[in-house]
Amino acid sequence: SGIQRITEANRTCNLIIGLGDGEEGMVNGIEYSGYVATPYNDETLLPVNETWHPKIDDVVYNGMDWLCPNYDTVLAQQLNKYHGSISEVNTIANILPTVQTGDLHAVVYDLTDSLMHVSFCRRASADPSEPQYAYERQFTRLNMKDVFAQAPPQVK
Repeated sequence: SGIQRITEANRTCNLIIGLGDGEEGMVNGIEYSGYVATPYNDETLLPVNETWHPKIDDVVYNGMDWLCPNYDTVLAQQLNKYHGSISEVNTIANILPTVQTGDLHAVVYDLTDSLMHVSFCRRASADPSEPQYAYERQFTRLNMKDVFAQAPPQVK
């Protein structure tokens, strides 16, 4: 399993990882560092703090980083507001811009339909009138089944 592979890996950096399975209809978060690889779900949500990181049924989330109360609070409000009807459309149009997360890079995955929506910040050389942050910009939808079906490039 993915969790076993991560927990047994030689880890060297601190991350928050989301590990999901569209066929199983689940996502786990993983507190990941050189010292721990702790999986969690909506019932065992980490970090534990009911004031700024409340549990939400069937939702695993972290706002930007491990200890970011301001982002977690706003993200929790948005996830509760759209709970039961979260889609790529309202995530891109409402949740990300309200939370203001995804300055350099923003990605929304639909594990069930194997879709990825991705956006990047404005290039330094671009027209300064263009939106700057990834969450403000247009997203590109990729069908990941098609992406992974591509033949690998041939080395000549």
